[in-house]
Amino acid sequence: MKVLHRVFAFLLVPFLGYLLGATIFNFFWDKAAPGDLSNATLVAVARSCERQGPVALRGFGFYHECRVELRAKSGTTSTSTVTGWLGPSDIGEEYAAHTQRRSQVQPDERPQVFLGWLCTFVFAILFLLAWAKIAVPAFPERHQRLPERPEPTA
Repeated sequence: MKVLHRVFAFLLVPFLGYLLGATIFNFFWDKAAPGDLSNATLVAVARSCERQGPVALRGFGFYHECRVELRAKSGTTSTSTVTGWLGPSDIGEEYAAHTQRRSQVQPDERPQVFLGWLCTFVFAILFLLAWAKIAVPAFPERHQRLPERPEPTA
């Protein structure tokens, strides 16, 4: 029984915690605004979208992977794939964008990023407290007790 408790406490609970945290963060992270198109380095226009999910490294729930046409200020065009921040309702609409690390296209404006970080941080604190409550009984007895303090000598 102790082995099952350890598997649950050290494998399943952290994995579920990660998925829940990723779900909370991506819920807010995927909210994008069209942005200022006149100052944009790239303009992204969704051409087609494919539904993904319900469980992925991004957490629980469905999201869309969209093929986009990118127009640079210089006038050159290319195609790319974006994950999460565009959906079928955005096909044909223009969004100000930029490329970040590994040439991933990102929107210029994400209005709810701070709220996403805040909610994820609060979830992480609560999750760690709950996980500690679940995991401590799975430790051997010698690790469950607090070390005894020696009495001060006068």
